[in-house]
Amino acid sequence: MHKRQAQPLVRRVGFILLPGFALTSFSLAVEALSVSNLLLGYTAYDYQVYSGDIYPNSNEVLTSNHIPIRVSGGFETLDECNLLFICAYKKAANYDNPKFLAKLRTLKKTGCRLASLSSGSFILAKAGLLRSGTCTLFSEQMSAFKELYPSVIVSESIFTVHEGVFTCQGGTTALDMLLYIIGQDHGADFALSVSRQFSQDRIRSHDEVQAARRYLELKMKSPCLGSAIEIMEANIESPLTIETLAHKIGATVRTLEHAFRTHENTTPINYYLQMRLRYAKTMIEETSLAIANIAQAAGFASQSYFTKRFRETYGVSPTRLRGDKKL
Repeated sequence: MHKRQAQPLVRRVGFILLPGFALTSFSLAVEALSVSNLLLGYTAYDYQVYSGDIYPNSNEVLTSNHIPIRVSGGFETLDECNLLFICAYKKAANYDNPKFLAKLRTLKKTGCRLASLSSGSFILAKAGLLRSGTCTLFSEQMSAFKELYPSVIVSESIFTVHEGVFTCQGGTTALDMLLYIIGQDHGADFALSVSRQFSQDRIRSHDEVQAARRYLELKMKSPCLGSAIEIMEANIESPLTIETLAHKIGATVRTLEHAFRTHENTTPINYYLQMRLRYAKTMIEETSLAIANIAQAAGFASQSYFTKRFRETYGVSPTRLRGDKKL
């Protein structure tokens, strides 16, 4: 008697297009799901496109650059969904459709994952779905968002993850977020195979590609770990306190410490310190900058303290290391 093979899981995905939505992030999200289906050999993501227009008068929604995108119906025709994308951009801060916002809350209660592209964070916040979480969006929109929703933490990370809600800055960061979601569903190795289909190095520098992949791998281990390291690396010269770092990613200090102990076998403070020391060591080896300037660039207010911690880590002083390199 042959065992019946388990049917592959098909996830129902919806895209809600708000008038003036950003085409780039929407296109990348659709392409990432399409590539996943192609590589898997079956329809793992069955996606449909719906209108979020308050006053729908056609079966099309215009992008921010006035390109019409055909939809299969209004948001009210969407019943069940495993993953829903809210696609917005222009005038997202002023969007107000109580029926749609109620729909989002209902879907969230059923276990549907919600993801925002570009300015979709405004919609999630208005629906009350970001009260205990964090989000991200275009830097130009952060001031307006903080004014409207001061209790919601706006992260500097390119995308955020919190209790089944995903947000990204928009543009090409949509692909980074999609790779994370795909990695959740099918594993990190598969997500990286999807990323290779996009030849991201044609858009980003080699270092940026490697960094994006590394951040993805870190976030697959722990969302807050990846976000914390990303922000640490962006704040070498002016190090943040661990309390500030935790606040920026919408986590508690305790949660952050647990993530670093579990996945890096160290504390956030020590990880940050070693990162800055590695940065300083590279500058000593590859530049002729004065040691005092390097210490400052690595976030050390005191050269004597920098020298002490450098010697503890590398067994040699910064001055001696540079002297040895000249021999």
